[in-house]
This record gives sequence, structure tokens and C-alpha cells, in this order.
Amino acid sequence: MTLISAQKRAGRYNVFLDGEYAFPISEDTFIHFRLNKGMEIDGPLLQAIGEYETGAEAYNKALNFLTGQLRTQDEVAQKLLKLEFDEEVVAQVLAKLAKLNLLNDAEYAKSYVRTMMHTGDKGPRYIINHLRQKGVYENDIQTGLDLFTEEEQISLATTVGQKIQKRLSNVSIKQQQMKIRQNLMNKGFNGQSIDVALQEIDFEVDEEAEYEKLLKLGERLIRKYGSLPDYSKRAKIKQALFTKGFEMNLIEKFISENEI
Repeated sequence: MTLISAQKRAGRYNVFLDGEYAFPISEDTFIHFRLNKGMEIDGPLLQAIGEYETGAEAYNKALNFLTGQLRTQDEVAQKLLKLEFDEEVVAQVLAKLAKLNLLNDAEYAKSYVRTMMHTGDKGPRYIINHLRQKGVYENDIQTGLDLFTEEEQISLATTVGQKIQKRLSNVSIKQQQMKIRQNLMNKGFNGQSIDVALQEIDFEVDEEAEYEKLLKLGERLIRKYGSLPDYSKRAKIKQALFTKGFEMNLIEKFISENEI
């Protein structure tokens, strides 16, 4: 004989068979199988209830995981597998979520790209790598990237480059350009976007300001190589200043003024 009693927890029930507690079920399972007091539950029905209940539990776990944040199919799958649901159950849950449009990797990719475009500082290569790590397929990645037009990439690269430039006010113009290029490359922008962005950034050369930067570095170099013979000291200082991006006319002026 079957006896079903409600738990204190809303939407959950306990099932008793022949007077002994057998298993808990959800309200969804209760309704789906139209369970009632006194109903005979044989082996096949018991197995079907167990499978249905497992699927419902996995589905609810997935819904909780999706609450408040977009996830990829791979993220949901890995979460359920970690909770020890088998692959068949996971596949069924993913299919159900996709059918209800609660799981859509193309929409995830588009949302992520829009966020990076408007609030991030990363280029397309970084975005591609991130989405691949999330298990998003190439066609869905491309769907997202279609939003990140070349014009948008250049605009963002220029904005990021200008911010970087402000932190480099104490180095030469050439070194600023070199460091901005390297930084933008590291952030995933492509060479073409970087080239255009560097043209958009104001690198107006102020020789007086450039020479002030050179003086600060040059004075440190004089101390560093002070014990060397004049010829070696002069060569080392020239090479170091040139490597830092200073123009040769300013370097020669510094060498002359300091009688190196």
C-alpha cells in the first residue's frame, strides 16, 4: 500500500510503501505520475519515478545555477556532472533548457561581446579565447564577434591607448608608442586596429618636455656609468637613451651640455 505525506518543505513529499518510508519526490513528480494513496507501485513504475525525479532534480539545480547570470551549455553541463548526474540526464536537461531558450550560447556570446565593448578594455583575440574556454562553439563565437565591428575595435583601442598614455607621461614619445602598442597587443587587439588607434592618439612632440624627461634618465645614467672611461661612458649613455626612444639631437645636446 502507498502512503504519501507532505514534507515541511513546500513542494516536496515523502512516499511510504507498505508502511515504511521509501523515497522523497517533488510536486512535479507527484502530479506527473498522478500518485495517490493506496496506489500500487510496481518495479517498472518505481524505476520510472526514480528517473523522472532525478531529471527534475538536475533541471532545478541547473535553473538555480542559471539564476542571475548567463551561462554557457558547457558550464551547466560541467556543474551537473560535478553534482554526479549522469551524462544522459545532463543531455536531457541541456536540451530542455535550450528548447525553452534558457540556454543559448549564441546569445551568451553576444552579451559578453557587448559587455566587453562598452565596459571592458580587451580586443577580439582575448574575447575569442575567453569564449572558447567557456566551451562556446566557433559559429556562436562568430555570431557575437559580428557585433564588434572594425570601427568599434578601433574606437575602443584608441580609448584604452589614451588611458595608457596618461600613465607614461615620464617616458619618451617613441617609448609611449611602443608600450601602448605592446599593451594593446596583450589585450587582444589586432595590428590594424592598433595602427589606426596610434594615429588617433595625440603624440605631439614638445621638445622641451622631451628634454626634461631625458635629463632625469640621463642623470641616472651618468651615475651608473660614472666609473667607465669617457668613451665607453658616452657610448653606453647614448645607447641607453636611444633605446628609450629619445631623438639623437636631444641626446647629443645632453652629451654636450654634460661634457661627457
